[in-house]
Amino acid sequence: MKNKKISKMAINLRRIRSCYWYTFLEILAVKNKYFHDLLINWRKPVFLEEIKMADITDKDNVLLIGCGVFPTETMIIAEETKANVVGIDNSPKAVKLANKFLKNKKLSEKIKIEYGDGANYPVKDFDKIFIAINVWPIDSVLDNLSKNMKTSASVMCRGMKSDIDDLLIKNKISNDFNLESSVKRTKTESYMLIKK
Repeated sequence: MKNKKISKMAINLRRIRSCYWYTFLEILAVKNKYFHDLLINWRKPVFLEEIKMADITDKDNVLLIGCGVFPTETMIIAEETKANVVGIDNSPKAVKLANKFLKNKKLSEKIKIEYGDGANYPVKDFDKIFIAINVWPIDSVLDNLSKNMKTSASVMCRGMKSDIDDLLIKNKISNDFNLESSVKRTKTESYMLIKK
C-alpha cells in the first residue's frame, strides 16, 4: 500500500509541476505571436496523432479536461473533426483567459470552455474524453470517468515518464479500463483507454 501512495504522489507531483510550466507557456502564447506559433507547432503533431487514435467524427461530443489558458487541443479537435468540443479547467482565471482568446479568434461559437474539475465533472454525454498532461490528481479524474462515463466512450490520456503505465499496472484503474492503444514519444505518451 505504501508503494501505491508513493507512486500516486510522485505522479501527481510531476503533473503539478507541468501544470505550472504549461500555464506559464500558455500565458505567453495568448499574448505573443511568437509563443503562440511555437506552442501550436510543438503541440499540433501530438494532437493530430491523438485525434486519429480516438477516431473522432463530426457527430462526437468531445470533452477536454484541463484545457488551460491556451486551449490548443480544443481548437485543433474542432477544426480537424467538426465535432462538438467542450474544454474544462479548474482555474477560473484560465477559463476566463481561454474564453477571451477564443472570442478574439472567432472560435467561441465552435468551442465551449467551462469551469469544472475532472474529478467530479458530469461526463455521461461525451463520446471522447481527453485528459491533458497537467491534470491532477489524475487518479481522481480517472475514478470519476470509470464511474460516470458511458460504456461506449473512450478516454485519451496523455502522460509523462510512464505515469499512466504505473497507474494501469500498480493501481486499481486497471480494474476499470482496458488499454486499447498507446504511443510513446521522447517525453510524453498517449493512452487510449476503454471502459471495462
